[in-house]
Formats: sequence, structure tokens, C-alpha cells
Amino acid sequence: MSIFKCNFSSGRSPWAMAARAARIAAVALLAGCATTVPARVTTFQQWPADAVGATWAFDESSVQRDSLEYRQYADMIRSAIGPTGMVEAKPGETARFKVGFSYGVEPVQVRIERPAYDPFYGPWGPWGWGGFGYRGRAGIGWAWGPPYPPTWTSTTVDASRATLKVEIRDAKQNGQKVYESTAVSTGAGDALPEIMPYLVRAIFDRFPDTNGQVREVSYEVERSR
Repeated sequence: MSIFKCNFSSGRSPWAMAARAARIAAVALLAGCATTVPARVTTFQQWPADAVGATWAFDESSVQRDSLEYRQYADMIRSAIGPTGMVEAKPGETARFKVGFSYGVEPVQVRIERPAYDPFYGPWGPWGWGGFGYRGRAGIGWAWGPPYPPTWTSTTVDASRATLKVEIRDAKQNGQKVYESTAVSTGAGDALPEIMPYLVRAIFDRFPDTNGQVREVSYEVERSR
């Protein structure tokens, strides 16, 4: 799978590169050139100690069952639940745990920093051709320019916020919710099927995690061959 593609090259000195590394990473993500997918995970849980070996099943509506998109994401979650020690209930079997999930993507605007061009260096800025350009969506290439850092300015760009929320209820506790986790990732594009594997991974990597935990995670993009 390939989500973002971008090549960065530089003849800059190490100190200049270090000075703006964080800024480049942020802009690259929103420009569609990131090599990682970041996510913020918020988890609340009162996970029972006797859950290993217990059965689980999806808590789904008829509308969800008819959705091919839902079924694709359900397969991702099914694979992620396996290592937790729970066992998916067989057809007709009453499961102890009911697993529900919701997802979506929405357009947002994000404020980032980008190079402020100086007319002294011409229309391409101090790096020559390949600067960020309009709305920060072009690639970056340092072809020529003076050997010192540029100034930076704040700008607002269009982005997308993808969200996955997973909830688990325990029939042994009268259907009480015992787990709730939400993963959110903000970046370029709105291809939720491409982002979903990383959101699922973010939630289940440290399952059931600590109650009230908020984590920032980042995963390398898996590229198709």
C-alpha cells in the first residue's frame, strides 16, 4: 500500500537542516509527502482480569452488515483482536464481549509553518525550484540559495481528520462498557481505507492500555512493491 510519496534532497548544512526538521515534517504530512502516519490515541478502560479465552462478537446493525466498507474494517479489527487472547464466538454462540466500532473522515483546516519567500531570491524562494508553492502542496528541493535558514510564516491548509472509535461491552457485567478507545489522524487526502490499518494498529498495539491514557504514535507507511 502506498499512501504518500515524496522525495527530499538537500545540500544544506546539518545545522540548517536540524533547525527546520520539525517544520518540514509537519508540512510534509499535510502536503501528502509523509513517510509516516501519526495518530493520537485516547483510551478509557476497566478491563476484567478474566477476559483471556472469553468469546467476543461484533455488535452490528443490519445496515453495517450490508456495508462492504464496514466488513473490510471489521476484518482488520478481527485480526487485531486475536493477540488479546479473546476468541471470536462461533455462529449461534452467545459471546461474552460485544465489540462495536465507528469511523469517519472529515475536512479540517490546520495551521502550519512554511517558508516565507523573499523577493530578493526570486519567485522560487531561497531554495530555487521545488519550494512549497501554493498552499504548501509542492515538493521540496534545495537547488541553490544562500547557506542560512529562511524565515517562516504561518499558513492555514486544508486537511482531513480520520477517526476510529472502538467500544467493548461485557455481558458478564450486564452489558457495561469496559473498553473505549479512539484513534485520530490528521493529514492530506481523505482515503480512509488507506489510513484505517494504522488507526486499528494504534488502538490495539497496547491493548487494553492504561485507563485515561493519551498517546501520540507514528507508523512508517507501508509501500506497495
